[in-house]
Amino acid sequence: MLIDATMSRQNFHHVVAALDAHVPGGRLDQALNEYRLERCTEAERINHWRCADLTARLANQQGDPVLLARGFQALEQQRRLFPGLSPIPGDILDRVNQYQRYLCLHSELGDYRLRIGAEESSLQLFRRPGFEGYDGQALALLYSTCRLLERGSPLRIRRVTLRAHHGERDRRDLEALLGVPVSSGEEQDGVVFSNAHLLQPSATAGSLDVLGQRERQLRRMQPGLGWSDSVRGLLPTVVGLPGKPLALCASLLAVSERTLQRRVEAEGQDFRSLLSTSRRQLALTLMPWRELTTEQLAVRLGYRQTAQFYRAFRDWFGESPGRKRVALYG
Repeated sequence: MLIDATMSRQNFHHVVAALDAHVPGGRLDQALNEYRLERCTEAERINHWRCADLTARLANQQGDPVLLARGFQALEQQRRLFPGLSPIPGDILDRVNQYQRYLCLHSELGDYRLRIGAEESSLQLFRRPGFEGYDGQALALLYSTCRLLERGSPLRIRRVTLRAHHGERDRRDLEALLGVPVSSGEEQDGVVFSNAHLLQPSATAGSLDVLGQRERQLRRMQPGLGWSDSVRGLLPTVVGLPGKPLALCASLLAVSERTLQRRVEAEGQDFRSLLSTSRRQLALTLMPWRELTTEQLAVRLGYRQTAQFYRAFRDWFGESPGRKRVALYG
């Protein structure tokens, strides 16, 4: 049952702020009261089903099915949608779910899955059971994702796909709202982008400084965030860059290498194991891109010699990269 679905208090306040941008205060306050959702509640978790239903009802009353997305647009124009957010490098797209959750923008409506194709790839939104019919909330999440990915990333969004069917006029309105081409009636909601960024780790000193600032900001926002979690998030970007991954991660987190090792070990983890796991996952993520040669993949994963990569790959999967690719993708 949906009655147990909850969302964070901060996320709830973001939704209310977005609705405030387009719903008259009296009507919003009345609706909040009817759904027993206080504007300044102290509860740590808010009933998600009631919040989603509230948003859908207000959108219907206002005659605007994309009400929440327009509200997020208003917050973005007021520079309130991503307060203090630094750019996100395009090569850590698998962390979009995590970053949106930390930044109080993830609606908990569903999760993104990264799908890499031959020339283009996508972040596809898979809704959780019980939230299949909430198209307005899905669109709002796609809007925030587009804005998030645009900030300082080499990523180039090609189009947004929507499960809901829209006429030509509505589709043009949605394209104006999202800032990219839109196709409706698709199998899955998602953001489609070019593969051109996949071999472009953020190698400049300036972009690395931004990456470190962002990660430290997230640690301040989420005191319970483990050091191992931060390392897992940084490794997909720093592997393949000049320098040792441990030294790069320690520098970005503003601690010494030894301190970082101790803190990771205190959480029952080991930096070398985290590095190996990150390389393994990144290898699997990038392998569907057929234009990527084994030699290019080895360099992207930070191996100086292709033979080193072959040995590591056999340790991970018990076979060569070529055989693994054929077994997985034909």
